[in-house]
Amino acid sequence: MSTDHQERRAAIGRAVAALPDDQRAVFQLCAVEGLAYPEASARLGISTAEVEHRLGDAIVAVDRSLRDARYLRDPVGFGGKARRALLHSLARWLGSG
Repeated sequence: MSTDHQERRAAIGRAVAALPDDQRAVFQLCAVEGLAYPEASARLGISTAEVEHRLGDAIVAVDRSLRDARYLRDPVGFGGKARRALLHSLARWLGSG
């Protein structure tokens, strides 16, 4: 694993660890474990809308942290496509290595 990859993975880990517990739980289930919103909702005992809201907040927070660390060039928009793209990138980074 390259040094850049290790540094980026560590930055993502720090950003995820800094999330509030409720956001981190949703991020873990949806981004890392790949659960769909309804499945995460059932597991956590919250509404699907709340899963989406918490995941959105988590993605924005991780995005800001990574931009501060200069690992992302462009801010994540609030559109679903941009969020899904970042979510898949983060999941790929967390799952590799």
